[in-house]
Amino acid sequence: MLDVYLGLLLLGAVLPDPAAALDCSPDQYEEIVSGREVCCDYCAPGQAISGPCTASNKASKCTNCNPNRYNPKGFRGHCSLCTNCNKDEGSIVIKPCTRDADAICGCPEGSTPRNEHNTACRCDIGKEIVNNKCLPCKPGYFSTKENSVCLPWTNCSAMGDQVIEQGSATRDVKCAKPSPSREAVAIPTTSSLPSSSTPRRKVTSLQNTTTHIVITTHPSAPSKPFDWTTLSLIFIGAILLIVSAGVILTMIMQINRKKMNRGFIRGERCRIPVQEESTPKDCPA
Repeated sequence: MLDVYLGLLLLGAVLPDPAAALDCSPDQYEEIVSGREVCCDYCAPGQAISGPCTASNKASKCTNCNPNRYNPKGFRGHCSLCTNCNKDEGSIVIKPCTRDADAICGCPEGSTPRNEHNTACRCDIGKEIVNNKCLPCKPGYFSTKENSVCLPWTNCSAMGDQVIEQGSATRDVKCAKPSPSREAVAIPTTSSLPSSSTPRRKVTSLQNTTTHIVITTHPSAPSKPFDWTTLSLIFIGAILLIVSAGVILTMIMQINRKKMNRGFIRGERCRIPVQEESTPKDCPA
């Protein structure tokens, strides 16, 4: 029995203390190399361990993190993907992501977080995010979506329309084409009412102190365009009449001239000389 006890003591003196073999510093990690536990150095922040150290060299094999990835100090795993502070979801970046630290997201003042990491927030309709604050739209502006910008009301008069419904912080104004002109005129009751000769006036209501008269202005009938075709036909007809009258007059003058010539010839032929005593038989009496 004594021999066994002495043998165990000798064996303990020869074998190394496991606790003493794993005495690594805070900048090191434990690794088994060739069946032995050794202490390897961590990679620098922003780097990932691609291979362990050796028994003779405690420096690990390291590679830099790719863009949009990070690895903090004292981390053995692969580089992690940076957190996305979604701007379209109303989130803002408090601290950007670096190769050794993740991004820090936040929600604008006046908005509501949608998750614990503040990667999405809610800025209600009728508001917009300005300088990292969720603020109501200014007068004359509106928004109809969360986390959107405020837009100006539609200018109805610029399009020749009139406003039929006023806008608000959450809706645009409504425009429409103007209706036929109608004017309400207030006339004191102390003055005489308009005479019956005044055209197109109708008394619509009579109150204690004021008489309201609606004057309806009817648009004047549009003037017809000048008909050049009709004028051309009239002008051509007049020319034809003048030419016809000229032809007829010429014919009448020619007929009269022929009659006069015939009478003159007949007179010369049938004239009885003084010395002749008898009348030719072929001349009319």
